[in-house]
Amino acid sequence: MTHFIKKFLFISFIFSNLSISAVIESDSTSSVGSDSSWQTGISLPSNNEADNACAVTSGIPFSCTLPTSGADTVSCQAISLPDGVTLTNSCVLAGTKNEDFSIEVSFDDGVNDAVSKIINLTASVNQDPTASDPLNCSDPDAGSSWTCSLADSASDPESQNIIFLSNSNTPSWVSINGTTLSGTPTSSGEVDIQYSISDGVNTINHTYTVTVNINTANIILGSNAVTSENLSDAGVSADFLSALNGSGCGNDGTSNCLTIFNSGKSSTSCSLGGGASASAAQIEAYALCVIVENATTTSASVATNQPASNASAGCSANVSQQINLPSMCGYSAWRCYVSNAHSDWNVLSNTGPAYNGGGPAAYAVSIPGNTTATGTVNLSIAMKLAPNYSDHLIKTVSIPVNVQTAIANAVNGKKHFTLSSGQKHDYGRAWDSCNEKGGRLATKTETNGTNGNSIFQPNGITGKLVRGGKPSGGWNGLSCYGQGEGYPAHMTKAGANKISCNRYGQWMWCNTDGWGCSQTAGNRAYTCVDLPSCPSN
Repeated sequence: MTHFIKKFLFISFIFSNLSISAVIESDSTSSVGSDSSWQTGISLPSNNEADNACAVTSGIPFSCTLPTSGADTVSCQAISLPDGVTLTNSCVLAGTKNEDFSIEVSFDDGVNDAVSKIINLTASVNQDPTASDPLNCSDPDAGSSWTCSLADSASDPESQNIIFLSNSNTPSWVSINGTTLSGTPTSSGEVDIQYSISDGVNTINHTYTVTVNINTANIILGSNAVTSENLSDAGVSADFLSALNGSGCGNDGTSNCLTIFNSGKSSTSCSLGGGASASAAQIEAYALCVIVENATTTSASVATNQPASNASAGCSANVSQQINLPSMCGYSAWRCYVSNAHSDWNVLSNTGPAYNGGGPAAYAVSIPGNTTATGTVNLSIAMKLAPNYSDHLIKTVSIPVNVQTAIANAVNGKKHFTLSSGQKHDYGRAWDSCNEKGGRLATKTETNGTNGNSIFQPNGITGKLVRGGKPSGGWNGLSCYGQGEGYPAHMTKAGANKISCNRYGQWMWCNTDGWGCSQTAGNRAYTCVDLPSCPSN
């Protein structure tokens, strides 16, 4: 009995020790990888503890020390890290992530065995920045430079740096530099200024509505150029704007009048009535003053007393000699009025789209070769400026014209002459007469519109008429172009030494219908062209 009891107690002791060992082994196994280790005595961070320590926000750099402790200072070694994340030996985790991520780290306190653990961290959502209209920014004035600070108009929940950017809906006249809006609006009215705001991760758009004020007077008084839109805003009339937009100003009459105004408004003796509060009428008066002042300066180069007639072209019955007016004449912004011209002289004017603006614009006077004027005629030219179609006298110029000198000096002229009745073979005499004068006999086209009998050469024929059958060299037996005395079908023999050529021939004398050709009694008219002067006979 005693032996049995001892054996039972021994067996119980063995099983008891086995049970304790199993418990010890079980505890040791379950502690590996947990928040604390019975074997090592190292405290490891939980997911929540790591999240609280690091406070990772999507897109924002973070840096934190993983919360852990041990028998001595704990060091960390990364086993697995995602891109963009680093871990130092002193357990400092840092980086930038846009999403949740996991790390695997080995922790070691230098006393107990190192323990590894996978830690899951959460990246919270990055919130949009917020924006409001800027404060203390005045509304811009049309045509004037404007700035506005955006510094206090936006913020970010994560306190990230704010960046202001233009976008496709930002008005073209607006620029953004740092936190400053700036630009020069071209016209008045309500304008939506849209721009973008970014915190480096998220971007929002904001629209700031401003009212652009009409302040053309300030633009005129300032250094910025005045535009048609500015003047329209100020209430300047459409007619005045049309005139200013015309190209009839400057020393050659071809410069844009608004350009001339802008170039002269800062250095003029004119003054803007009403100053910065000028009315539309005062602005018009000022602009007109500047244009007139420029025209007056320009016209200073034009001699008040011009030299006597300068022949330039022509000596036909309609245009013998052209007397040009000063170079500014003939354009929409100028009006040059001619006085004292002889009754059979003509004033030449430009009209049409290129010279619109209140009527014909005179540029020259023509003297017909058969003028009845004699002696010297003094033309008086009143040079006026009409930018709003109300004439303003700039200068009066006198141009003396010696009639005979003017006609004699004409070059490259065309003039009609007459062969007396009874002269034979007038077609040959007409040829010779034009040659003797240094010109040539006119063609049909060059004598278009001539009334009465006239002798001319058909178009396209420039050689002298072929002589036929009379070796004496005279004009008897004269044939049409390229033909002998055989009188081909296109010629008519009207008797001895009388030949009439139709339109296929080289020579003609024609009546008013232009083609009815015959040799008739009476004087013959003939026309010479390319004359070096305009002889009287």
